[in-house]
This record gives sequence, C-alpha cells and structure tokens, in this order.
Amino acid sequence: MADSKFTTNYRTLYEIGNLILSEVELEPLLKKCMDKVIEVTGAQRGFIALINEKKQPDFKVARNLEKNDIEQPEFEVSKSIIKHVVSTGEAVCLPDAMTDPKFASKKSVLNLRLLSVLCTPITFENQVVGLIYVDNPEERELFDDSVADLLQKFSQQMAIALNNAVAFSLEKQKNQQLVEELRAKYHFEELIGRDPKMTKLLEKVAQVAETDSTVLILGESGTGKELIAKAPHKNSRSSQLRFEVVHCGAIPETLLESQLFGHKKGAFTGAIEKRRGQFELADGGTIFLDEIGELTPSTQVKLLRVLQDGTYTPLGEEQEKQCDVRVIAATNRNLREMVKCGQFREDLFYRLNVVPLNVPPLRERRADIMVLVDYFIRKHVKSAKLPSLSKPVQRFLMEYDYPGNVRELENIIEHAVIFCKDAKIEIDHLHGELQFEIIEDDGKIVYRELKQRANEKWERSFFEWLLTRTNGKVRQAALLANMDLATLSRKLGQHGIRPDDYKGDRQVQTSL
Repeated sequence: MADSKFTTNYRTLYEIGNLILSEVELEPLLKKCMDKVIEVTGAQRGFIALINEKKQPDFKVARNLEKNDIEQPEFEVSKSIIKHVVSTGEAVCLPDAMTDPKFASKKSVLNLRLLSVLCTPITFENQVVGLIYVDNPEERELFDDSVADLLQKFSQQMAIALNNAVAFSLEKQKNQQLVEELRAKYHFEELIGRDPKMTKLLEKVAQVAETDSTVLILGESGTGKELIAKAPHKNSRSSQLRFEVVHCGAIPETLLESQLFGHKKGAFTGAIEKRRGQFELADGGTIFLDEIGELTPSTQVKLLRVLQDGTYTPLGEEQEKQCDVRVIAATNRNLREMVKCGQFREDLFYRLNVVPLNVPPLRERRADIMVLVDYFIRKHVKSAKLPSLSKPVQRFLMEYDYPGNVRELENIIEHAVIFCKDAKIEIDHLHGELQFEIIEDDGKIVYRELKQRANEKWERSFFEWLLTRTNGKVRQAALLANMDLATLSRKLGQHGIRPDDYKGDRQVQTSL
C-alpha cells in the first residue's frame, strides 16, 4: 500500500512538473496544479497565495473538489495557521485542528470548524514568497507524512514556476511596450497581436519597410499575409503611390499574364481594347503577388525577367516596357520543396526570397487569441453593449487549433455575435460542428451540457406550439400533450412562457 501511494505521489509530481514546463501563464498554471493536488491528497479545498509587500496572503487560486473557484477565499482559511507558516517558514500539518493545542482556540479554526489542515510555504532564495493550503473539514487525520512530503516537493516546483512566470511577465511587458512603439511609429493598427512571435515579425516588417527590397511572406492560409504585405508599402518612400494586389491562384494563366503585364487590342479573343497591366499601374509603388506558388512555368519566366531588370512585354506587343516596382509575394506552399520537385524555378525563388517573413499560425501565438476575440467582437457588434464569453467558450477558443487561423477565428466570432441575443456568448452560439469540439478540463466532451441546452430549446418550442394550437389554454394544452396540468404549468414558468401571449390575435409563430 505504501509503495502504491509513493508511486501515485511520484506520478503526481511528474505530471505537475510537465504542467509547469508547458504553461507560462500564471493563473491557468496554478489552477491546473491545484486541481491535481486536491485530487491526490483527498483534500476538499485547496488554496495558493502569494505574499505581498505587507506580508499578507494574496490568493491567486482557490478551488474545491469539483474544480470550481471558491469565492472570497480569505474568509475560508485559518489566518492563524497561515500567519504561523509565513513567519516561521515551516509547514503545518494538523490531523485535527479543533483539538490541536496550538490552534484549537484560534477564532478562524473555531468558526470554520477545521479538521484536517496542511499548509506549506513556497520559498525562493530563502524567503517565503507564497503558500499552499489544503484542508478537509469533514475528515480527521487525512494528511500523513507522505502527503506533507508531496506538498513540500510541490511547493519547491511552484517556486520555480513562479520565478518563470515573473520572468515571462516581465518579458511580456517588454514585448507589449515594443509593440506599442512599433504601432505608433509605423501605423501597424491592423496587425493585432502582442505574442513574442508577432513582436519579432513586426520588428522585421519595420526594418524592411525602410528599404525597397523584395519580400516573400510565408504562412498558412488565413494568417493575414495581405495585411503584412501592406505594412512595408504604407511605411515606404512610395507609400502615396499604388499598391496593386494580384491573386495569382484565382486567375487563369492567359488572363493572369494580361493582368500582370497588360495587352494590346486584338492580342487574343476578347481583347477588344488595350489594357495596362498591374506592373505598369504600380510603377513607382508596390505590387503584391498573393499565392505566388500557383504561377505556371511560363508566367514564372516573365516574372523573373521583371525582377532581374525591371522589363516586361505586354501580350501582343513587341516593344519592351520598363517599370520600377517593389515586389512583395506571399504563399502558403513550401517553395523550397516545389523547387526540388521542379514545380518552381530555383532562380525565381532566390529572387523572391530576399527578405523572408514567416507569419506564425494562430495556434503558435495563443497569447493573441483573446486580444483578437475582443477586436472582432467590437468590429462585428453594432451596439454599445458588448457580449462577454462564457467560461466553456473561453476555454474552447484558447485550446482550439484554428486550421483556418485568424480568418477562422473572425468567422467564429461573427457567427457567435449574430446568434447571441444575450449578454454572454455560450456554446450553442458557435457553429454546430464546433460545439462538439468543446472539451472540459478532464478531456471529456461536455455531452450533458450540450444535450441539456438542446433539450431546453426543443422543450420551449414544443410548449409554444402547444399554446398556439390551443389558443393559450393551458388545460387543453396539457390534455393535447398527455401531460399533468401542474407539470405543464411549472414548465411554462421555468421557460418564462406566458399563456396569455398566445390568446386570440396575440398568437406567436414558432419554428417547431
């Protein structure tokens, strides 16, 4: 039995260690760790507090066995026990606080009727910087030496985690300050994000903006490559000139050449008049070639010529034209692999790849998710009152992998605010297929919650239909539905349905 308990405790410390390595945000880290400790120790409640400048505990996490947050934790713990741990730097393990010679007479112990209590300090560089407190007010002698040892080792891990979190927070503040400086100087208003990866990208964009170099933007679909492309142009010496956009993958080959380089009248069937190409229109400015990996070999040759010497020949003409255009290209494909497979010219690749900018996918910059959510809610909600997110929706948005990246996130939020008529966006305001992706902390699909919501919607529609059929007569509706009259009346009250609203001309249409 002892070996089994040792193995369990060792596994717990290992799992907590992995959590500490994988989570840099302090609050979610502490909650996950606290839930694991409560689970293993048998405690009913757990608290983690940091010690402030006044030597008082500042509670960061307060959780119960059901993984719910505890309100006002400062009134749910023994202040005397905490004060002793902070002042001495020693752990306190009480089999029964109500009979302990040192603490039995303390007001907080008596008021809370505490039994099993275990409190251990979190120390860093020989100073108490916080504490971990667990208890069970219903069971005596719950915490033995092995549990106390587990909590002590956990507190050592927490000291490392807190130090890392502080360092991360300072780095985050530096990143945010740098981003704000970049936004102010280079007008990066549309480039939303504060994640370190986004900060590095904005620094590169700012550096390349002051040059005329060719830029190749690499990234998955939906990451905002066109927004990145606009930034160097807006901050260049030619910002007042044209910024031409060509979506290479959306235009057939013959039309694409005409679009890029122009054509003379009669150059091909349908060419009823002369047309200037976008390289000519963008002369002195910038041309953005999106989906560059979709170019055919013949178009690649002509583009290479423009990049080499700034010359091109419109379709149907013999005389060359000259242009001075900055080229910014983008692709979601692996051009290096395409070069190896003979699908993309190697010389063209090196002409384009002068300054590569890699746009990280949204799943790699999760620190930006809630910033983007707030931005999209404000963008798509027309009223002054903005909806908030329920906790399951917040959890889902932070954990979802976004194969469609920022574009998909915007679509999710736009859909949600359309169907949200309340003050809070809930699970059932999301796309139907996304509702089944929502995961609880224990990794199980929230089947019961989804089923309950669906049942409530159906039930309300059914009762509305009944009252519409019976002209608002509850007794008749109960007979029609083969329901007990008292049950139906109670259900109508739960759903806030007023039978009078369905009488005479006041009937409402339902969607049952």
